[in-house]
Amino acid sequence: MKPTAHHWMLTALFVSSWSPAALAQAASTGGPTRMQELDAAIVELKASQAEAPANMKDGVARQVTALENSKKLQQMVDDANAQTKAHRPALTEEQKSFFTPVAPEKLPVWIPDTLTRAQAKEDMLKCPAGAKVFADAHALDCRIPGPRGSIPMPHGLALWFYKSTGKLKGQRFYENGLLRWAIAYHHTGGRDTEGRYDDAKPKQHREHGLHTGYAPNGTVIRQAEYTSGVLQGWSRVWEDDGYPMGATRYEKGKNVERRGHGTGNP
Repeated sequence: MKPTAHHWMLTALFVSSWSPAALAQAASTGGPTRMQELDAAIVELKASQAEAPANMKDGVARQVTALENSKKLQQMVDDANAQTKAHRPALTEEQKSFFTPVAPEKLPVWIPDTLTRAQAKEDMLKCPAGAKVFADAHALDCRIPGPRGSIPMPHGLALWFYKSTGKLKGQRFYENGLLRWAIAYHHTGGRDTEGRYDDAKPKQHREHGLHTGYAPNGTVIRQAEYTSGVLQGWSRVWEDDGYPMGATRYEKGKNVERRGHGTGNP
């Protein structure tokens, strides 16, 4: 399959969707930092710009400029956090227990996180009966071909790779067009997010069960429970070095309790 303008738009949106708060989180020393992730994201956007259609190049260039500006903010926040870490209150045993991350959802993956596009072979996808591999320079996925002129339906594993490095960008598993689980990866390597889905309709993704997010250094920074796309139970967030920021408990998507900074609860 040949890349389309839609693919370039998705690439730009993927990076531009980061909020200033997410970009401003403190980096720790145990792995890639937020600054290194920003640098890698800029390299990726420039690689996308080189391949993008003429009418998309200016938009990607604006995204590069935005990330370059974000690096200045990131450096300011890193400096400020280095000074405030020494003054953070010690955690009680109850807080340590409550904010200890639980084991992430075990997904039925068979593709290693370190796979590159150069290493990827079609038979690795193990497409289910009726599906075949569709491949281009940066992706391979299992789909069920439809009538001539129609879009083949995702069925089985789908893999995407970064243009700049060939590293794994994401993998998803579908059943007859319905998403069942997904993993996204940082530009610098390592998982970004992972979790299961229980879609009832194509392209209307519903998180289900525990979803986990990671900092570029590999630290768990977010865990949330869902029931068919609705938050249910505790949602917890941490700094990039594992220090807890706070937690919110949901009942059928409604915020019913908070714990952490500024809430009056430990």
